[in-house]
Amino acid sequence: MLDGNSQVPLGVSYPGNHSQSQSQSHLDSALSFQHHQQAFCSDAEGWGPLSPLGFHLTPCFIDAIVALVAIWGTLGGAGALYLLLKKRIPQPVSKNWHFYAKLAVLAALLFVTALQVAVQAETQPKTFFADFRFWSSLLTFASLGVIFAVQYYEHWRSRQPNGVVLFYWLFFNITYAIKLHSLVDRKDYVDQLPYFVCINISLGLGLLEFILEYFIAKKKSAYDALGDEDECPYNYADIFSVLTFGWMTPLMKFGYENYLTQDDLWNLRRRDATRATLDSLSQAWEEELDKKKPSLWIALFKAFGGPYIRGSIIKSASDMLAFVQPQLLRYLIAFIDSYRRPDPQPVIRGVAIALAMFFVSVCQTSCLHQYFQRAFDTGMRVKSSLTALIYSKALRLSSEGRATKTTGDIVNHMAVDQQRLADLTQFGTQLLSAPFQIVLCMLSLYQLVGPSMFAGVGVMILMIPLNGVIARMMKKLQIKQMKNKDSRTRLMTEILNNIKSIKLYAWNTAFMNKLSHIRNDLELNTLRKIGATQSIANFTWQSTPFLVSCSTFTVFVLTSDKPLTTEIVFPALTLFNLLTFPCRSYQWSSPL
Repeated sequence: MLDGNSQVPLGVSYPGNHSQSQSQSHLDSALSFQHHQQAFCSDAEGWGPLSPLGFHLTPCFIDAIVALVAIWGTLGGAGALYLLLKKRIPQPVSKNWHFYAKLAVLAALLFVTALQVAVQAETQPKTFFADFRFWSSLLTFASLGVIFAVQYYEHWRSRQPNGVVLFYWLFFNITYAIKLHSLVDRKDYVDQLPYFVCINISLGLGLLEFILEYFIAKKKSAYDALGDEDECPYNYADIFSVLTFGWMTPLMKFGYENYLTQDDLWNLRRRDATRATLDSLSQAWEEELDKKKPSLWIALFKAFGGPYIRGSIIKSASDMLAFVQPQLLRYLIAFIDSYRRPDPQPVIRGVAIALAMFFVSVCQTSCLHQYFQRAFDTGMRVKSSLTALIYSKALRLSSEGRATKTTGDIVNHMAVDQQRLADLTQFGTQLLSAPFQIVLCMLSLYQLVGPSMFAGVGVMILMIPLNGVIARMMKKLQIKQMKNKDSRTRLMTEILNNIKSIKLYAWNTAFMNKLSHIRNDLELNTLRKIGATQSIANFTWQSTPFLVSCSTFTVFVLTSDKPLTTEIVFPALTLFNLLTFPCRSYQWSSPL
């Protein structure tokens, strides 16, 4: 609300002791917003996001976030409702006070939100349809209806609170708290009291609903209440516990105070048991045998590819978030540097940047570790299923097959070869994401230092042939080492199977010398070569980011008129540090 004399919003309090020039700048901003109203936003402050009139975000920007939360609740809730109705079997769970309390609070929130929509339509009878804030409230009402249905059906069809619902209430309360702060800072309770009261009641009901949904345990069916003996808590962990690995806290506390034994560990999840993984792989392999050219890779992908693909998507999100941090760091340095000038940036901008850096860091770390968990789970399933499949095949070998495959070869397949495939699940996605990370890094560097970035690209291109030669050497040495292991395994099997004859004819020394030759002269010699080659690979991969940064800064200083300030140096160094991980990914995967 603007006063007719001052044209400044009523009740706006400027933090601190501002000078007259700063007050004049706020006045100019207010006049600019008043005379140049932005599209689809009837508020004088416009879309913002930062308000020029106080320590808050603009109302239209906040309602845009509220609309995104509502869209999340509507679409995500619809997906959750579909899974509950189609994929979950209802359990005989009786209704209790908790069930009725959640629905009652949600029904009250629906009523208050409808009242909020009516208040907005009444206060702006001619222009409410052109105001985004009205449609944001309408979307919130629709999303609450979907969430109501999800919370109703999850009582019988889910052991834990639904993840979409928990995130919805978390985002709902955060956005409404920010909205309430903006209303208080603008003192809108003076002229928009009904709307202000609706927001207060909605926030209170949202907090109460979140407490009822998350902090109070759901009633379980009689079967779930008994539970399996030593059941893995991951089966009934909520989404926050999964993201923070909170379901492992009891075991970590017990392990801190006592020595852990096998009896202290939980049972495997049913889908991780060898019987389940063997059945999945056997079914996929039978389908492949019907083809002219069966592929074990396709069978493994059909059996265990779903969680691995989801982990790859999460890894891509982690990679993108990792490269957001240097950009935020650049803005933070620019914000700090602005206080050297007479017109510094508003404090709220610095607070927003710092909070964004914290939020991005938490999300990036969470995504990265969720990817690693799915990669390790997939590797474990591949390892157990292949071991069981090879063992079951060995039991069915014909006499002719046994003649071509010794026990040592079969043991080697079960102990070594399948481990290689299990390790590949950990590095496969990293090999694919490494070029993506390098491209993101180079684009960010180009934004910082301009064409000087191509000097770093040139250094990386020059390092490719050298690294390719090292990778080929490592591959040949690994193949040679595998053959040495096969030879040693066959010889050991031959010695053990014929130990009586060896003792009878006193061939101990001859076979010992032969075994020592394979172990010492062949295997250990190859291991030394692998170690030396690995050392060279470590030097080249670790020196690559240093050479890239050195060449980039050198060319920038020599060719650019722009000074090399902290606003450029620190974000660039952060990017070069991020470049180390994709380079090491190739180093770690080269032995595979």
